Amino acid sequence: MQTIKLNNGIECPVIGLGTFMLSPADAQNSTREALKMGYRLIDTANAYVNERAVGRGIKESGVERKEIFLSTKLWPSEYENPNAVDETLERLGVDYVDLLYIHQPAGNWLAGYRQLEKALRDGKARSIGISNFEGKYIEELETKWETAPQFIQVEAPSIFYAEGFTRNSGQVRYQIDELVPSQAYGLLT
Repeated sequence: MQTIKLNNGIECPVIGLGTFMLSPADAQNSTREALKMGYRLIDTANAYVNERAVGRGIKESGVERKEIFLSTKLWPSEYENPNAVDETLERLGVDYVDLLYIHQPAGNWLAGYRQLEKALRDGKARSIGISNFEGKYIEELETKWETAPQFIQVEAPSIFYAEGFTRNSGQVRYQIDELVPSQAYGLLT
């Protein structure tokens, strides 16, 4: 499977299974079968309410955990919960995730990003990212991060997201292709 190297040296598959809008039963079955078919990237989120099912699907697949690139997202209501990362790992039934996002720039999103940075330092996340961020939020984050994100997840094919990712903002030149790769998501319906 083709991979992309993140800015921290970790390899991530370029194609994976997203579990948005899947019921727990469908998320469990889809995760298990996708992994059996050779997929190695699985994406879920607190808000999808299927993290436990994804964890069960991973276990049922027979694929070793270290062979799977697992990503999930903290929901804004969890940004200030000091136990959010541990609770997420418990729901997934894993000791770490390969990529941990904050889901969107809502609420105290900077506190959420700080949780990601802590999870990275503590070995609970191998890489971190932001989802559904654009323009002013990225510019603000650039001035406040201790660790740059390894991924920016964007909705596709919404062109307005893509236009904001390569820009010249005074002293900061933020090139998504060179510093932080983007990961697109969209429904296949």
